[in-house]
Amino acid sequence: MSDFDGIPFDYSLDVSHIQAQCVSEAVEPSTPTKATSIGAAPVLPRTPRLRPQKISPYFPKPLVDPDSCLPFPPINAPSFGLVQEQLAHDPFRLLIATIFLNRTRGGVALPVLFKVFDRFPTVEAMASTDPSTLASMIHCLGFQNQRAKKCIALAQTWLAFPPTKGKRYRKLHYPCKGDGRDIGADETIADDDARVGWEIAHLPGVGPYSLDSWRIFCRDEVRGLASDWRGLGASKTSFRPEWKSVLPQDKELRAYLTWMWLKEGWVWDRHTGERTPASERVMRAARRGGVAHEEDGNWVLEMSPVKKASNGLTAWS
Repeated sequence: MSDFDGIPFDYSLDVSHIQAQCVSEAVEPSTPTKATSIGAAPVLPRTPRLRPQKISPYFPKPLVDPDSCLPFPPINAPSFGLVQEQLAHDPFRLLIATIFLNRTRGGVALPVLFKVFDRFPTVEAMASTDPSTLASMIHCLGFQNQRAKKCIALAQTWLAFPPTKGKRYRKLHYPCKGDGRDIGADETIADDDARVGWEIAHLPGVGPYSLDSWRIFCRDEVRGLASDWRGLGASKTSFRPEWKSVLPQDKELRAYLTWMWLKEGWVWDRHTGERTPASERVMRAARRGGVAHEEDGNWVLEMSPVKKASNGLTAWS
C-alpha cells in the first residue's frame, strides 16, 4: 500500500499552462544552440565595440578640400593671377587661351598654350597651319581636333574681319535669353544702336566664357575708351569699365570680379550684380588675402587664418 493511498486527488488542478507550453514546443521546434545545449557554459553578453570618432577632436571645424577653394590674393596685389591679365593687350591670344581653358584646368592647359604661341607667334601663322599639326601639339588636352579647327578658323576670320570699333554682331541669348534675336545673322550694328551686340561675336569658337573674358579684359581698349580694363587713361570722368557690367558663369572669372569689387570696398553678388558695402572685418581679410570658397555661386573670403593639416587638407582656425 502506497503512502498516498487514501489521499484524494484534486482533478481540478490547472494544467492548461503546461499543455500550452507543450503545444508551443511542438509547433515551433528550434535547433539547439550552444547556449541551450545540455551542459553548455553560459554565454556572457557582448561588450559593444568602441568605434573611432568620425570628427577629429584636433579639428573642431570641418576640413575643406583645397579643390573646392581658390587662392585669394590681397587686394593690394598687382594681379589676381589669371592668364587673361597677362594677355589683356593681345585680344587674339586671349581668345585662343579661352578655347584651351574651356573644360581644362589651367595647370594642364597653360604650358601647352604657350608652346603653341611659340610655334605660331602671329595670327597669320595660326591661320595658315594645318589642323593635324596643331591637333598633334594639343593632343594631351583632349578635344584636340575640335580645338584645332576652332583656333584656325578664328585666326582666319580675324584676318578677314578683325574686331572693329563701331561694328557689332549678334550673339544669340548672350548675356540674357532672347538677346540678339532682333539682329540678322549677317547684320552689323553701330555703337549708337540700342540692340545687344558684340565686336567679336562673329568669330568662330567664341562662346560665353570667351565673351566674358574679352569683355572684362579687352573691350574698353578695343573701343578706344581706356588703355586697359581697369579704366587707366579713360577719356571721360564718368567712364564705367566694362568689367563692372559682366556676370560671368566661370568660377575663376567670378572670383576675379569679387576681388576687383573688394578693391573698391564692395561685396558683389554674381547673380544680380548688386553690391553691398563690405564690413571692416571683410576688408581686413581682403587686405590680408588667403583662400575663398563658394557659397551659392558667390566667392566668400575666409575670415580666419589658414592652417595646414598633416594630410594636406586645409583647416580653418
